[in-house]
Amino acid sequence: MSAHRSTDTTPTPHFRADRISVVNHEFFFDTREGQLMGPYASREEALKGVQDYIRQCQGNPG
Repeated sequence: MSAHRSTDTTPTPHFRADRISVVNHEFFFDTREGQLMGPYASREEALKGVQDYIRQCQGNPG
């Protein structure tokens, strides 16, 4: 899969990876910028957090 941001100057391949991780029974997700977001109580909550984060980055209210 190939995807890029509007600020990228050259197209680069983007490979989707599971960005959810578990640390001490708490769930986190990694952003493209390398931030670790969380903690969340469950994987489902972390996935919802990913969607909320994407909407926020796109400037769309939740």
